[in-house]
Amino acid sequence: MKVMLQLRSGFVLVLVLVLGAATLYALTPPLMERVTAAMERRQARSVQLALARGTAAQREELMRRTAQLERVVDEGTLFQKGATVAGTQTAIRTAVQPTGATLRSLDTATEAIGPHRQRLTSRLVIDGTPEAVQNALTQLEAARPRLLLRDMRLRPPVPATPDDSAALSMELEIDAYADLTPP
Repeated sequence: MKVMLQLRSGFVLVLVLVLGAATLYALTPPLMERVTAAMERRQARSVQLALARGTAAQREELMRRTAQLERVVDEGTLFQKGATVAGTQTAIRTAVQPTGATLRSLDTATEAIGPHRQRLTSRLVIDGTPEAVQNALTQLEAARPRLLLRDMRLRPPVPATPDDSAALSMELEIDAYADLTPP
């Protein structure tokens, strides 16, 4: 009888080990999938956190740039108090005159763009050497009140003088904005 008990306890031990191994074998793949998915989520969140930290680190720089752009494109500098057609034309003539280019024609029209505000659109033609025309364009961009270039057309250079210096013709459309709010 003793032999049977030993076989039974050995059989029970093998049976327990087999059942334990089968259970472990059956549960391991789903558990590994969950662990892998959790690791992938954690990795994705780590990347998102790194991007958020990078953006947060740039916040001061972005705020500084935004403030700088707001100063440049401030409504106060864009809409000139009391700007008129004559004043805009004078600013254009003053900008072009010292450059050596010739202001052939200048016409300014007004358009209301809201209460007490208007757009002054000037159409002009400038003739001169390529350098003089470039200098005139630079002066127009630097002029105050602020003049915004809307359209530009260049005509090819043609010999203008007997010494074969080339003359360039540039047609421009420039906007200026007026604030006509009474003081």
